[in-house]
Order: sequence, then structure tokens, then C-alpha cells
Amino acid sequence: MQATVPVRHRLRGLAMVSAVALLTGPLSLAACSSGEDPASSTGSTPTAVSKPGSIEGQVLFTRTGDEDRQTLYIASGTHERRVSAPGDYCCVFRISPDRNRILVLPGGDVPPPLTGATIHLDGTGFHRLPVTDRHLNLVPTAWSPDAARFAYLGWDDSDPGRRGMYTSTVDGRDLVRVTVRPGQLDDEPLDYSPDGRRLVFYRSAHPDPDPHTDGSLWVVDVDGSGLHRITTSASPPADAARWSPDGKRIVFADERTAAKGAVWTVAPDGSHLTKVFSDPKGRFPLGPLWSPDGTHILVALDPTSDAFKHPDNGLYTITAAGTQLRLVVGTKDFKAPSDWWQ
Repeated sequence: MQATVPVRHRLRGLAMVSAVALLTGPLSLAACSSGEDPASSTGSTPTAVSKPGSIEGQVLFTRTGDEDRQTLYIASGTHERRVSAPGDYCCVFRISPDRNRILVLPGGDVPPPLTGATIHLDGTGFHRLPVTDRHLNLVPTAWSPDAARFAYLGWDDSDPGRRGMYTSTVDGRDLVRVTVRPGQLDDEPLDYSPDGRRLVFYRSAHPDPDPHTDGSLWVVDVDGSGLHRITTSASPPADAARWSPDGKRIVFADERTAAKGAVWTVAPDGSHLTKVFSDPKGRFPLGPLWSPDGTHILVALDPTSDAFKHPDNGLYTITAAGTQLRLVVGTKDFKAPSDWWQ
């Protein structure tokens, strides 16, 4: 008999985009936040931050509660609605290119091989992705812009030589191995380029139980060619990055071991590494992602660098240049952004 795989432990870094629901149904962000910024306690900022603002478009985000149980929400304007019940899904949350479905992983401990699932934006229509190989765990973490393929974090518990990054069609066919990473270290795909020709991914430096420190960001063509590193060892990134809509920049944040976190952008060839934003109050940024038009960045700001403690935090927007800090979701709970679309 095969043992179940502890999803929350195996994918602990991915679970930082997480959360538990406090209320159901439509909810006014302004009413829930009462104009207070839960991540603010000391210091001052040159940008006024008081009442939550209206979100342009729609934002998929999560709340995390007891036992790392996560709940999906969608916010639009000044309101939000709950998509899933606490613990139903975990770790990976991405909106489909046609904006009709959400990529998820079933919550809890599941029998191998691991695979993902999709649900409708209202939480219905659960559809498990097909098992491509009964020995190969394939965790889908990125959706190609044409909606034709998934990119996977892949590993075989019985054969370390199969570890690496893979892609396949959404029906599980045409499995392509993009990188070879034999052993216990991961290549975790994070995002497709807007033209679908390249992937940005996180290359881990440590095995379990904590593969999410001292790693690096890389870019590779979807056929496995053109592999190159885009971050430096001087400032290790967190295992989350997103490609800008125009394809010219990739946004990421410092990993949690940094003395003071910041939001960075870098060109896909590794040039023009730029610190875009560092919070004047010393709060730690998590999971930055682009607005649909690429003019703004959405980010969670935590009072501490350890998101696994699930501190009360807020979701904020800044311009792509790192200015005009604005609170958009300020409820007293731990939140992380997953996607932003029009």
C-alpha cells in the first residue's frame, strides 16, 4: 500500500499563498477593515494609508487559519466573496487564462501520485487533472497563456533521477521534461512568459523539510534550452515570481531569511536587477504580482518575515515604480495574493 503524501509539508512554501474564511458570502472590505491597517504598529510612512481602497478588476487571494487550513476569496471593487471552505484546497491557486476556472490542489493528505484540480470561480465544478504517470508526482503550478498546457513540479519517490520540471497538455498528454534535477532538490515552475515560450522557476538549494531558502530564480525555454540564472546569491529570492504582462520584467520578493525584505524586478536575461520597494515601517513583502496592465504591483506586507506564523497582515498596491502605497484588504487575519485579472 502506498503511503499518503503530506501535501502541506511537501509544498510548505507554496502554502504561503493561503488562508481560512471568517465569514461567508459577500463582504464589504471597508466594513470588515474599519479603516485600520493590521500590519502597522510602529513607525511612520510618507504615504498616507488609512481606509482600504477599491480594487480595479478582480483579485484571487487566500486566508489562513488553524492547522494551515486555507480558504479562497475573490475581491472586486470594495467587496469580496468566499470561494471555498477552509481546508478544501491548498498550496497552488492560479486563475485560468480565460478567467473561468481556478487551478488548485486538493487539501489534506492525498494518495500519490499527486496531481491538481480545477474549480469554477464560484467554487463548484471540481475536476481532478488526469494522472499522467502512476509513479510521477506532478504538481501543476503554472498555466500557459493559451490555456493549452500546465507546468509541473515533478518527482518520483522511487526514482530520484526523475526529479525536475515538466509540462503537458491540460488533458495530461505530451509530457515534456524541461529540466533534469536528480536527487532531492526541486525545480518549481512559477510562471510562463506572456508569449508562452519561456518559464521562470525557483531552483531550491536544500531538500525537505525546508527547501525554500537560499534558492535562486532561473529562466528556461519550454523545450529545456536557454537555461540561465536571473538572481544573485547576495539576495536570495522567495519561491514566488511573476512575469509582467509586457514580458519585460519579472517581479519577486526577498526570502524570509533576509534582514529586511524588499520587492525586486529583473529583466528575463538577468539584467536590470532593481529594488522597487522596501516598506518604511519594516514590514516584510510576500508574493508580489502584477496588475493586468502592468502598471501596479499587489503585495502582502507582514509584520514579521516568517509567514508560517500567519500574522495579521494587509494586501497593498504600489505602482510599478514602487510608489503610492495603498491598502486594499486590511482585515485582521493572514492573507496572501494569488492572481489579479480584469
